[in-house]
Amino acid sequence: MNTTGTPLRRAAAAALLAGSIATGLGLAAAPASAAVTPIGTVDGHRAFGIGPHSSAGQCAPTANRLTSFGAKRFGPRFGTCYRAGNGQWWAISPWSA
Repeated sequence: MNTTGTPLRRAAAAALLAGSIATGLGLAAAPASAAVTPIGTVDGHRAFGIGPHSSAGQCAPTANRLTSFGAKRFGPRFGTCYRAGNGQWWAISPWSA
């Protein structure tokens, strides 16, 4: 058995798993028609708006999915919705995809 290749294989598997999880988070958190827009810094972390949604009620499921994936670890405003000046609602995400 070649033990020198084992750590390399583990690292490669970990990288593939991390990429799959990150991709899965983005897909599961946002509706298919949602846009992801950088919105600056929120609670000291880069933040992205997922939307737009026409109401708080339509934004809530996206915000809830973000919360279930751990968005609150980045700050209390992540996994919540906010209303932009144009009346559209956006979910606040720490992830861009």
